[in-house]
Amino acid sequence: MQSSIFRAYDVRGIYGKDLTDKTMEIIGNSLARFLEEDRVVVARDPRLSGESLNKAFISGFTKTGKDVIDVGMVPLGTGVLYAWKREIPFAYITGSHLTKEWNGIKFFHKNAVGFLEEDNNRVRDMSLEERLLEKGRGNVERIDTNRVLDEYVDFMISKIKPERSLKIVLDCGNGAAGAVARKLFEKAGFEADMVFEEPDGNFPNRSPDNFEDPLREAKKRVKEADFGIAYDGDGDRIVIIDSDGNTLTPEQTSYIILSELLEKEGGPVVANVECTKAIDLIAEKFGREVKRIRVGHTFLMSSVQKFRASFGVESAGHYVIPSIFPADDSLAVSYYFACVLSGKSEELSEIVNRIPCYPFQRVNFDCDDDKKFLVVEKIKERMKSEYKDINTLDGVRIDLEDGWALIRASNTSPMIRLTIEGENEEAFRDIKAKFSGIVKEAIDSVKQ
Repeated sequence: MQSSIFRAYDVRGIYGKDLTDKTMEIIGNSLARFLEEDRVVVARDPRLSGESLNKAFISGFTKTGKDVIDVGMVPLGTGVLYAWKREIPFAYITGSHLTKEWNGIKFFHKNAVGFLEEDNNRVRDMSLEERLLEKGRGNVERIDTNRVLDEYVDFMISKIKPERSLKIVLDCGNGAAGAVARKLFEKAGFEADMVFEEPDGNFPNRSPDNFEDPLREAKKRVKEADFGIAYDGDGDRIVIIDSDGNTLTPEQTSYIILSELLEKEGGPVVANVECTKAIDLIAEKFGREVKRIRVGHTFLMSSVQKFRASFGVESAGHYVIPSIFPADDSLAVSYYFACVLSGKSEELSEIVNRIPCYPFQRVNFDCDDDKKFLVVEKIKERMKSEYKDINTLDGVRIDLEDGWALIRASNTSPMIRLTIEGENEEAFRDIKAKFSGIVKEAIDSVKQ
């Protein structure tokens, strides 16, 4: 077993190479030994390797004498909700937005908060021992997946309903969202134009990464609709598309949600260190504080609960609206967004045009996994001596009079990310040039 498959937020590997059925059996056994609870809810996305890995996980978990509730192939948020309502930990077998050869698993506590790095590391260390605790055989209860999906739909509609019907393009990308998206939106009263609805682990029509894919079919159809929504492979990230075919940034999506949500709810707003100034502006409008956090959906969920926040956003397209559901569930958030838009008389594109926008970019620099954190530490020490207004919560963020820059190591890829935002184009170009040079210089220094 390779320790590299255990990441800060989850487990990920190429099936048959880094991640095998035997590996997953050991991980299931280790999770059972780690948990105080005597049962777990398990579900999966539609990847072709998912069913086999699901069986292996259940085998390993139940060998400890503990029980499994298997709810089948559902979107991530649907499974989290089912487990949360019953106060049971949850395990979800998924490759998220990665290509079809990948798979993995995400763990959640009974309060719907994903495992933080410390918890994942404990499961990792137990798994690397490569031994199985065999203590009898636990029970496996298989729940009718349609019942689970119906429960999810009814729960969401009980929280909020639209003011009028809208025509919405729902691009499920052959991912898990296709199992429930039509049912949710049509039962609420929306007209759904479905794109790549059927879950298919080959992802034959577009990439499961909705941020990287051009989303051509959805953008073509959205011109005859009010707006569109595109989901990733397991349905936990969304991209909103206006009727002109333009994609909204996570901050623009959040701005629209917060313009309605903060009228009714108290509490601060949680945003990771990569999120743009738009979040600060809408929070300031309602007199709310923005709590900046580390990048990663597990940090998002735990911080929303810690700060009793009204809303949380992660720059990769993860969101939490705790008054709807206290977990990172972008299907729920996309439904809430649709309900908010149903109360507006303007086109989505008109609303977006009023949102303040500043020059912004993320730049990736290749850097070996075993050197990237060292590089960031070197940069961090230099920045401490050169700048006063810095944040070292996750990498190093330098706030300047005319913008900001963030330098951090990717938790999932061999690279260092530089994020820049400027008050104007000139400031943006200057910040980008200066800090790109600093990153390149630091990477070169560790190669020598």
